[in-house]
Amino acid sequence: MTRFIVLRLIQAVFTVIGILVVVFFLLRLSGDPTRLLVSPTSSLEQLEAIRSSLGLDRSVATQFVIYMRDMTTGNLGTSFVHARPVGDMIREAFPNTLRLGLPSFIIGMLLALGLGILAATRRDTILDNGVKFLAVLGQALPGFWVAIMAVLIFSVTLGWVPAAGFERPVNYILPVAAQVFFMLPGMMRLVRSSMLDVLDSEYVKLARIKGLSERMVIWKHALRNALIAPLTTAGMIFAGLVGGAVIVEQIFNWPGMGRLIVTATFARDFPVVQAVTLIIAVMVVCMNLLVDITYAYIDPQIRYGKS
Repeated sequence: MTRFIVLRLIQAVFTVIGILVVVFFLLRLSGDPTRLLVSPTSSLEQLEAIRSSLGLDRSVATQFVIYMRDMTTGNLGTSFVHARPVGDMIREAFPNTLRLGLPSFIIGMLLALGLGILAATRRDTILDNGVKFLAVLGQALPGFWVAIMAVLIFSVTLGWVPAAGFERPVNYILPVAAQVFFMLPGMMRLVRSSMLDVLDSEYVKLARIKGLSERMVIWKHALRNALIAPLTTAGMIFAGLVGGAVIVEQIFNWPGMGRLIVTATFARDFPVVQAVTLIIAVMVVCMNLLVDITYAYIDPQIRYGKS
């Protein structure tokens, strides 16, 4: 088990380093950010002065060395646009995304597990067909369209809930519902299919032959093995929700990580994009590492030492 974790940690470190390198060079290929910071009538001298103040007058290799050095020391830089430390901007945005992502993930996972298990244990019933219809409908409808229609119907037309803001509990209803709708269909179908595969396995049939109750068969013997496949998807969904749900935060004007990286990308605010990407990458890598360790706990055959 120790060897398994150490190998995964080494892979995680190299993955994060690779992401940092790719993001750095892709941003430099996107264009000169100083063009967006000056007026069209600015002189060449003013343009060069701004470029020099931002450190963009140096060679790309020198910028890369400085960038990697700052990342290792925890210095996320200063925003080109807002002239503020990027760390302060992230400390303001990250809790807002966390407040939205955590309840969305918990509610979505509980619904997906419950509906997926019910559909699998009541195969080809009205409940199962309803779950399959909901899953297909959710995957067919574009996420941005659903969020916009939710605002139009429940905020603009009916006036039941506000379309923006995050100060009151009622402000969470629409964005949380939108995020749950995004994650529910795929996870629900995955839980259902995994449960069906396990319920058809020989050891489950043997447990039933021994006279165990159906509840014991489902919750003790089937569910544990059926959760192996959904774990990967759950980890990636959680990292995406907490890292920044771009569509939801843009539509509902939610001041989180998703909206922060979108505005920074359009403004070519390199330090902000690099820092937010780093945080999201670390979160995704950590979630994958946690999922792999959980895999090894659930199924020892997955461990490298026994593969």
